[in-house]
Amino acid sequence: MDDAGLALEAWVTVIADGGRFVVEVAGRDAGAVGLVLRRLGGYSAVLHLGDQAIALDGRSEPGVAGLPSRLVVDVPDAVAGQLEVDLSGPAVRIDRRFAVGGLMAALGDLNRYRRGGPPSLHKPLALVWALGRLAAGHGRLFRWPDFRDGLGPVLADFGVGAATPEYPFWHLGHEWEVWETHGITKPPRSGDAHAVAGFTPRAAALLADPGVRAEAVDVLRATYLGDVDQPALFDRVGLAVPRPLPAADVVDGLVGREIRNATGGTLQVERADSERVVIRAEDGIEFVPMKHVRDGVDELFRQGRVVITDDRVGAIIGSLPGTRVTGSAVVLGDAGDFGELDRVASARYRVEQAALRRVLIGDEPTGRCALCGRELPVELLVAAHVKPRKDCSDEERRDLRNVAMLACHLGCDRLFELGYLGVGPDGVVVSAGALAEGRAVGRRTPAHHPGSAGYFAWHRAEVFRGTAPGGVGGGR
Repeated sequence: MDDAGLALEAWVTVIADGGRFVVEVAGRDAGAVGLVLRRLGGYSAVLHLGDQAIALDGRSEPGVAGLPSRLVVDVPDAVAGQLEVDLSGPAVRIDRRFAVGGLMAALGDLNRYRRGGPPSLHKPLALVWALGRLAAGHGRLFRWPDFRDGLGPVLADFGVGAATPEYPFWHLGHEWEVWETHGITKPPRSGDAHAVAGFTPRAAALLADPGVRAEAVDVLRATYLGDVDQPALFDRVGLAVPRPLPAADVVDGLVGREIRNATGGTLQVERADSERVVIRAEDGIEFVPMKHVRDGVDELFRQGRVVITDDRVGAIIGSLPGTRVTGSAVVLGDAGDFGELDRVASARYRVEQAALRRVLIGDEPTGRCALCGRELPVELLVAAHVKPRKDCSDEERRDLRNVAMLACHLGCDRLFELGYLGVGPDGVVVSAGALAEGRAVGRRTPAHHPGSAGYFAWHRAEVFRGTAPGGVGGGR
């Protein structure tokens, strides 16, 4: 059975037999035996087929043709009744489209416990610890005693509140695309030595790539861990300590551009070197020490805000995506209500764009512009927000599959952003004037569907410069 998002049914009888277990599978699907074997892999079980002893790891079925429906297995520390419960029943498999972008979206949208205080950090801290173990060569699943002993000190030193390891061990299972549990039906107790939990097979396969693993760490770091001593945490779990975007890279991206300071004055970045930034202001050429920019970027990376005493430095740092200037400070985010979601450094902005594109296009080298329909290399496509991020609620920003679409850099992205292109209630691309991309107009976009219709309606009302069928438009 592949990862096509279909449900499998596996009904199981387990009998203890001389230190081993006999597992009888009576499934209604051809893949039922394979499903049971993957579940047994969560227990690190050993399958006995004749003279062969095959260790099961949960990642795939053993390469043996004609698997029987009667399995003889060794399962360490298991009880027949509990094993029967854990191996039986339906399971909805992960959709084949769950690729890197979906993984990042899931990691960036953890359901966290809160009661009368800040959201708990036990889930993101557990995932960071588990990623450190993966990086060190550990398998995707963790026995409860090892998880408890490894994560407990991390939660004590870096967490908030009184959360203990049993909470993330069990409750991360609600993040079903990322985490799974075996051998328990509720948070583990001290006697549940047989219980295991960890990354799903698909998530583990993606995280085996060091680049994907680093991206996952960055999502967790930037989304949840802004108030944590990150160098100490990452050193503790054995991961590379993340570094902020180099100040020189920030400035290089601004050379030749106009930027504005907190009072609305216009500055232009002329050039920069390792010592200073040359800025043309209304009164002539001015020099800004690169060290001041570097210190500000570092502070923004660590704390999500930085107090600025030099408005030229504020203009430079405030040009980073996702930032805003408020009084004497540059902060990450668009409004105070969204502080939790928006504690995101510029590195997070790049991760979000990559995640959006992967949600929309997967790992394909080419994709199709949702507006003009041209198939283009991914380098010529952008994950364009139908409703701009700054206008989205917290929930809408997380609705990655519906709030964004692929648009090309050949005109469609900018024309839609400025309101010269829109999408009518029927999903047909409409034009607000002669500037619009002729190839797109009149085409029905696949990006318009029930999940996204509300975002396109907002764009027609607030951004589109023309009048769409139905008389809605003219937001400008």
